[in-house]
Amino acid sequence: MQKVLFVIKKSIQFFLIYMISAIIGEGVIIGILAAMGYDPLHGVMPDGNFAQLMPYYGFTLFILITILFWKLIEKRSIKELGFTKSVSGYLEGTLFAIVILGVIVAGVCCTNGMSFNTVSHNINYQECILWFVAFLIQGSAEEVMCRGFMLQSLRRKVSLPVAITVSSIAFVVPHILSLEGEISYVILSIINLFVVSGIFSMLVIRNNNLWIACGLHSIWNFVLSYVMGLRLSGSEGSRNGIIIFNVGKPSIINGGTYGIESSVVTSIVLVVVLVVLVAGYKGQVKRHGI
Repeated sequence: MQKVLFVIKKSIQFFLIYMISAIIGEGVIIGILAAMGYDPLHGVMPDGNFAQLMPYYGFTLFILITILFWKLIEKRSIKELGFTKSVSGYLEGTLFAIVILGVIVAGVCCTNGMSFNTVSHNINYQECILWFVAFLIQGSAEEVMCRGFMLQSLRRKVSLPVAITVSSIAFVVPHILSLEGEISYVILSIINLFVVSGIFSMLVIRNNNLWIACGLHSIWNFVLSYVMGLRLSGSEGSRNGIIIFNVGKPSIINGGTYGIESSVVTSIVLVVVLVVLVAGYKGQVKRHGI
């Protein structure tokens, strides 16, 4: 099969898996809520965390359907999906998330985009665990689909830059619907999504391990949304946050209505990280011929 047709085929398969997973997930959620006596089709929903958490836990279906397609249709192993090493890679991804977010938040604070307020002493540990698991599932689902299914499929047939670019497009497109605000925020958001996708890809390729991307993605979302209570991909934080910040007037420094993921500070930090990873990978290839 010609390379262009192969890319088109995999892209169609990706979005079919995505749509099928989303439709089944919505159906399951509606069914569960209906069984509980609610009427989600007419806006009768439960209050509080339960309704917010259900879509995140629904991402379990995205993981299962992608893996089933990979094994039954593609007839490839879980190792070929990227789960080739110990789950300890998740801890490395966790460290990456904390360090990168820490540098970004410090940069935004130093440029007066927001400021530290206080640390909350009213922590609901049960809620914290529920949100942690929710983000673990959601972040891992996106990585299994984008850095697992798409990237690992494409890199067999096309060059690495093309594989990374196409898998990044598959990652960015579903996020576009949440973009809002002034055009400067939208542009920065899209740029940052592509750059962070490149970081996820390079970490998976460098380490030959999908766990590291799952850890980075999941912990990034958990820390940004729950621990810091900041906007995640344009959505409101899940609560005030364990660490409480005062966000200043909307600007390209703090990312405006989209949050720090569309901040110019984030752009600078992510580009530096990506350049370092690419340079390191090129040196690895040169030394070992891999």
